[in-house]
Parts: sequence; structure tokens; C-alpha cells
Amino acid sequence: MKKNEELFFLIKSLTKSEKRYFRLSSKGGEDSEYLLLFDTIEAQKKYDEILIKETFSDRSFTNQLTTIKNYLKQRILQSLRNYHSRISIQAELTDIIRNVEILFHKGLYTICNSELNRAEKKALNFQQDVLLFQIKDWKRKVHQALHPQDFETLKNIITEQKSSLNSTNNYITLLLANIDPINSSLSHKKTHHLQNRTLKTLHLYRKQLAAKNYEKAKQTIEKLLKEWEQNPELLKEYFTTYFSVYNSYLGYLVYEKSYKEAFVRILVLKQKAKEITSSSASLIKETLRLYNIELEIHRHLKDLHNTQKVIENIQDFILKNKTVIPENYWLSFRFQFANIYFQKKDYKKALHWINDILNHQTKKDRKDLITYTYWLNLLTHYELENDFTLRYLINAIKKHIKKQKNIDSYEKILLKFLAKTVEYPEKEKKNAFRQLSIQLQEYPIPKFILGYVDFDEWIGRKY
Repeated sequence: MKKNEELFFLIKSLTKSEKRYFRLSSKGGEDSEYLLLFDTIEAQKKYDEILIKETFSDRSFTNQLTTIKNYLKQRILQSLRNYHSRISIQAELTDIIRNVEILFHKGLYTICNSELNRAEKKALNFQQDVLLFQIKDWKRKVHQALHPQDFETLKNIITEQKSSLNSTNNYITLLLANIDPINSSLSHKKTHHLQNRTLKTLHLYRKQLAAKNYEKAKQTIEKLLKEWEQNPELLKEYFTTYFSVYNSYLGYLVYEKSYKEAFVRILVLKQKAKEITSSSASLIKETLRLYNIELEIHRHLKDLHNTQKVIENIQDFILKNKTVIPENYWLSFRFQFANIYFQKKDYKKALHWINDILNHQTKKDRKDLITYTYWLNLLTHYELENDFTLRYLINAIKKHIKKQKNIDSYEKILLKFLAKTVEYPEKEKKNAFRQLSIQLQEYPIPKFILGYVDFDEWIGRKY
């Protein structure tokens, strides 16, 4: 998004209840003009600053629109902070620390201690080391204000601060190690923090996968999931982390072709997700990742499960959360839908999604998905025996590929085959597909290409 569109996208991301809360907290006085600006931007489908200036041409604030917009943005963020004050333990602790700072400056040290003791207990229970460090720092300041000569207690508080800082440093080390797990190593020192153990275990899991120790890798990630499930309070608070680990496990099961086991696990995970009342952009993305894995399973199991219902659920979910879902996510899912319907020989539905992609493509779209949508389009029209359309599409895809690279040998073979055999009788087609399969043994289609469109599977089922 552009800088001048930030406010527009912020307003568009608000839920109905968040908008209502903002309006109620901004009623009357100087805020009336900001509410007018808020309502005008909210009504726009696409941000149009010129129209805003024209709408409020009789008001003086348009001369300082950038300043006014920034103020409105800050007011919305303040409203969101108040509305979501209990969104997480981290947010709750941050608010307590802010309260303590105000109380400290007022000299209300007894109330400070009361708030800090409450915060410390929560920080320890939910393993919030970064905030625990700040809480300990305020405990030191308050104690120093009350008992400036009590060096022994001060020493103990600072030692506890150091311990929380060491745990935070370990967390940073683990984050860095997980960026490149293959070329990094970690100490065998144990950690009692579940978040840190999760990063350490994922590091080991990825190394085991790289070394092809698949059974050990499976055991490692299963053990980690059980550990989370044995800590229901932490699981609920940090559900997105658990969700992410679970998705990695499901991805492994799909890789191992354990489709039925993966499908059962998906049902279990969906049930757990229903128990989580809060939502976030990261949780939405993990849900999309889960849907993507589920579609992969349907691609392999074909008619074993109700694919149509899954596709409808995905459409509903994306529509509901469209303000926080990138366009490329929707493109990826539409490509999956087209692919699945093609494999199920429902060419009419496949063509619906193919046309939806090609008729609405933009320069920002992933070029790889657009290219393989063109290929899927060719195969679909071949199956429908639309020979006239097919010849036009073959010329179009040649131009499309040449803009990006040279046409590979396997691509030339496929394009020639499609143009030549579309009108063949069924018996001749079978023999032609056999010959095509032999030809492609000499010029094989790269495996990563088959991940987009499984040409080999399509050819194999034709003879």
C-alpha cells in the first residue's frame, strides 16, 4: 500500500464492533470533524483523496489533510488499544506497566507494588520474559524509592532481572538458528520455557528432515505437539504457535503420503480452533495454510471426500476475512480449485476458475501461477475437444512463455502434441499418448513443474 493509503486500509480492517466503539469514544466536541472524515473514507471502495478534498472543500481542515489524517489514525489506534486491552496477556501486562509508570510519578509506591506483584505472577505463568524484565526493573525502582539502603533486596531483584534477560537472549539465539537450521548448531542446555523449547525442537526437526531421518523427525514433532497439549493455558494463549507447529506436522504427513492420517488430524485441529474465540491476521494465515494442506489431500484422494464442501468453506472464509488476506493467497486457492476440478474431470467447473484467474489477472500476480493456469486452460480445452479455441490458446501460451524464457523441449513436445492430436479418434489418441509418454522419458518434465500441473498423471490416465 502507498503511504497516503495507510489510513484507508486501517479503517477498512475494522470490524463492526471496533467501528462502533471508535464512534462512541469520539462523539462530540473537536472530534466531530474527524468522524466526518472517518465516515467518508469508510464509504470509499478505493481510496480517493481528491474526492475527499472536493467533499470538504468548504472546511478549513482540508488545507492540512495530511496532519488531520495522521491525527485520525492515532485516535483509531488509541481506540483499538482500549478496545483490545485484554486481547492477550502481553497487552494486559503492557497496560499494567504503563499504569505503574504513572503511579510511580505520583509517588503512589504501595499501589505500584500491588500492580507489579499481579503483573509478575502473570508474566511468570505465561513465560513473558521480555515484559518480566521490565516488571522487575520497576520493582527495583519502587523498592529503591522506598528503601534506598536495602542493597540485599535490590541485589536479588537485579539477579532475577538478569535471569529473565538470559532467557530472552536464548530466545533470540533460537530465532536466528531457525532461519538457517542446516548451518547452525545449538547447545544441549535445557530450557523450561515452552516457547524456547518449541524453537529448539523445530530446529532439530528440520535438521532431521534434511538428514532424511523421517521417522525421528515425525517422533520429534509429535512429542512437541503433545507437550503443548499438556499445557492447555499456554496453548490457548499462544494458539497460533501451536497451529503453526501442527501445520508443519500435517505438511510432513502429506509429504509421506499419509493422507488418511492427515485428514483425521485436520478434523482434530479444526475442533481445537473452534474453541479459540479471538482472531488475528497470523491465525487467519495459519487457517489458510491448513486449508491449502487439505486441498492437497483432496487432490490425491480424489473422490474420497467432499471436495466441493471444502472449496465452499474456503470461499466463505476468504470473503469473511478479505481485508487481511493478500490477493496472491486468493489466486493460489483459485488455481488449486481449477486443478482439483480438472483432476476430477469436472471440466466445466475447472474452466470457471481458470477463466476467473485469467480474466482478472494483474501485474502483481505471481507469474508462475498465471503461467500454469495457461497450461491448465490448454489441457481443459483439449479434454473438451475445443480444437478451434485450442489452436488460438497454443499461440497465446507460446507468446506468454517467450516473454519470460526460451521454450523448453518438453514444452515444445506438449504443445505440438496438443495441436496435432485434439481431433484424433479415441483409439488413435490412446496410442498417441503412449508415444508421448515415451518421448517425455527423453525430455522429462521437471518435478517442481509437476507440482503445479501433473502432466505425467494426466498422460498416464489417457492410455
